[in-house]
Amino acid sequence: MQLFYYNTNLQMKRILLLSILSISLLINAQELPTIPSNGFAFPLGSKFTIKLSAVDSVNYDYSIIAFEPFDEIVDIMENDNLFESAGKDSTLTFYFCLGTFGEAEDEKEDNLKVLLIMKNYSKLALKYTSEIQREEDGVFEVTSNVGTHPGAIGTEMWPYMIYMIGLAEFRNYD
Repeated sequence: MQLFYYNTNLQMKRILLLSILSISLLINAQELPTIPSNGFAFPLGSKFTIKLSAVDSVNYDYSIIAFEPFDEIVDIMENDNLFESAGKDSTLTFYFCLGTFGEAEDEKEDNLKVLLIMKNYSKLALKYTSEIQREEDGVFEVTSNVGTHPGAIGTEMWPYMIYMIGLAEFRNYD
């Protein structure tokens, strides 16, 4: 009976996630690539690639060059396979999704987390501002992040629901 509950619960989460993503995409539809800007917000359940555009020797705007829904639940410990080995210079690819780890299904459900997984294809070590929306249609609140380094895959993780994430103010690491 527990297995049936898990599968039904997981299916409902995916349906809810896809519904939120579909509505967000319809409301926020833009032509790609976007005009470079200081920041954008992205819904949970998305994969996107950004291209940096230098504002000066320290700061960068970015444009979104690719965006697609992503409804898979990834393995938190083994997710390198999400990314191409090489990408276009000055780009970063992100997955804002759900992830889990564990062997048993109940363990995986207990370990379900919201993730932002990224790979930096640029030659720059960057820091940026990230804000999260924890309530549907709620306010954005600043959250910490680890930044990103050339060629590296990084992961941010939260133990609570996040509906949207805003990424802004990309700049060189000091």
